[in-house]
This record gives sequence, structure tokens and C-alpha cells, in this order.
Amino acid sequence: MPWDSNHKNITKQRILIAAAKLFTQQSFDDISIDDVMKEAALTRGAFYSHFKSKADLYQQSIAVAAQQAYQNIMSGCGDSATEIRNRYLQQTFLENNDVLCPIASLVSDIRHRDPKIRDTYTQVFGGFVQNMIGFTQDEQKAFQQAAMLIGAVALSQTLNDEQLKQKLLDACMQENTLSD
Repeated sequence: MPWDSNHKNITKQRILIAAAKLFTQQSFDDISIDDVMKEAALTRGAFYSHFKSKADLYQQSIAVAAQQAYQNIMSGCGDSATEIRNRYLQQTFLENNDVLCPIASLVSDIRHRDPKIRDTYTQVFGGFVQNMIGFTQDEQKAFQQAAMLIGAVALSQTLNDEQLKQKLLDACMQENTLSD
């Protein structure tokens, strides 16, 4: 008896969530299809029912990662621009936050990928800026805030000196609020 379409969608979503977690914590080259399927608790054979290639999975998982990171960061923030900014900057420290913002965590990896993957990343970045415009009411300021937030998180992920990392994030939290 074949699986119903809902089962297929649920299985694909499990794979995408597993990939979003692994790719944002490591990188495209460090993660294999087997790693993703193990994280999803599925067999490798199930992969090809949903994706053409690892690159196809990577492309689709970027949007899933962005949605999950957004939900994790916004959880409990209300409409406070300052709290949202601070939670974004501290996302690597949030409890139960397995998926990091793909814009920051994949920034150095994306430039080496094919145009379809870069298109998806560009769309996610555009959505990020649109969210910032909602707080700043100013497109230029939204781009500035987006660059500061993403850059700070991306840079903090490369530092192995925890004190220096925290100083960087603290300095960015002292920045003017998004609505100034």
C-alpha cells in the first residue's frame, strides 16, 4: 500500500529540518546526505524521493532554516526592536535553538554555490531587510541594521576567543535601536 501524500510531505519536512540544522551549524561541504538522513532518522533511499541532489536539498533548506531561525528569535519578543536585535545577536546562546540564521551562518559558503542556491539566499536576505524596514521605516537604515546584525553574528561564529566574541556582540547590542 503506497504512502499518502501527507506522509510524503511530513517526511520531506523532516529531511529539510534536519538539513537546516546541520547546514547552519557546519557547512555544505562538511555535511553528507547520510548525515542529513541520520539526523532525520530516515534511510538514504528516502532522500531521492524528495530531492534531486544534495545541492537541491541545500537550496530548499535555506528557506526552512530562515523560517525556523525567525521563529526562534521572535519567540517571546513581542514588538520590541531592541529585544529582537539582542536575541538575533545572541542566537547562538538561545536554548533549544538548533537552527541558526542561514544568512549569517552560511554567508561565506553561499558565494561558492550555484546561481539557484544564491537566488534562494538572496530572497531570504531580501525578506530579512523587509522585516528590518518594518522596524526602521527607512530602507537605508534597514540595510545598515541588517548588515550590522548579520555581520556581527557571522564574525562571532568565527572567533574562538569567547571573551572577544562577547565583547563584539555586546558592542552591537549598544547600537541604536532599530526604530531610531
